Formats: sequence, structure tokens, C-alpha cells
Amino acid sequence: KKRFYYHYGLAFYDTYREIFEKNIYEFKTNSFKPVIIDCGANMGLSVLYFSKKHPNAEIIAFEPDEAVLPFLEKNIQSQEIKNVKLYKKAVWTEETELEFFTDNGLGGRVGIKYKNQTSKKIKSVRLRDFLNQPIVMLKIDIEGAEYNVIKDCEDKLYNVQHIFLEYHSFYDEEQHLQCILSIFKRQGFRYHLVQSFSRRKPFVENRLLCEKYDMAINVFAYKN
Repeated sequence: KKRFYYHYGLAFYDTYREIFEKNIYEFKTNSFKPVIIDCGANMGLSVLYFSKKHPNAEIIAFEPDEAVLPFLEKNIQSQEIKNVKLYKKAVWTEETELEFFTDNGLGGRVGIKYKNQTSKKIKSVRLRDFLNQPIVMLKIDIEGAEYNVIKDCEDKLYNVQHIFLEYHSFYDEEQHLQCILSIFKRQGFRYHLVQSFSRRKPFVENRLLCEKYDMAINVFAYKN
């Protein structure tokens, strides 16, 4: 049995259930060698899922977080995933250096501070530069940077067939879900929304996820 390494048990359990039991990333394709882009590969469960389901796929994965990268790299090796190219960088709107904060567990985020934590410098790539070919699946789970990135990529989305995007709402900033959905609609996608985290009684509750988010929504966008 091949060993899978993880840094945080609860994150592994929750992510494994979503990906391997609920099959949230499942898609259909007629392509013999589909191109799959995984933005925010974390410990590697999504990469493992894509490689098992689509052994001929070309998987391009991005993960900048030094807290999880050793586990991701070990898992690519131990699970013998041969069809992935890993970039140890964040996806963003330009190639640059960014301030990066990590919670050492579920994820890290660009430019959004945590209490009692100093940032690290990470390198970024411009996602739109990778969208010049047909992409069967684009997964974006980048902890709050998704609006800026998808806005920068809008005119390249004609190349993409399926998009999974986790939208994060910051409690103290303008919300952008409607802007993301408008981009998808303009580019010919249908979308489906599934709650990831929200308050049970939003009028009176003030619960937050990871210090900053008051809501997280999974957006599934696809072309018929």
C-alpha cells in the first residue's frame, strides 16, 4: 500500500472526504490527454485524484506554501504520480514576489495578515499565461486571491471547459461573488453553487473561518 503524508489530520480528513468520497472534482471528457490545472494543490489529494481518474492527463499544479510543499512533494513521489508538473509558486495576475501568510494547516493566502505572524516572500506566476491551450479542468482554491486572478484571465476562459473555484468572502471587504459569476456568464459557462462555510444565522452571528472569512462558496462552472 502506498503511503500518503499529511501535515494536519483534520485537513486531510475533510479534504479526502470531499475529493474521494463525494467526488466533487469529477468531470467527463472525450480528450485522450486532458490538460488539468490545479491552483492550490496543498498536500496533493487533488493531484492524486486527477492522476488516478485520468492517468493520461497532463496535470499542472501550483503550490507556494512551504508548510505543505514537503508533503506534496513526498506524496507525488510515494504515490508515483508521473503526469504532474509542479510549480512551487502562487498563481496571481503577474510574475512577481508576494507577501504570503500561512495557517500551517488548511491553506495559506497572499497579502492577508494573520495575527502574530510575519509574512514570507513567495514567487508568483500569471495564470492567464497557462491558458493558451484547451484546458479540460481548472481548479482554483487560492484562499481569497480568486477574484483578482479570474478577472485577469477572463478573455482566456474560452479555452476552459470546467472550472472549480472556491470563493472566499472577507468579513471586512467588498464581496466579489457576483463579479465572478458575471465573468462566468459572459464567457458562456453555466454555474452551480455549493456552500462550503457560512453562518447559520447571518443576521446575528459573527462566526469567522480562519480569522478572515465569513463565507466560502464552491462554484462549479461548466460549458454544455
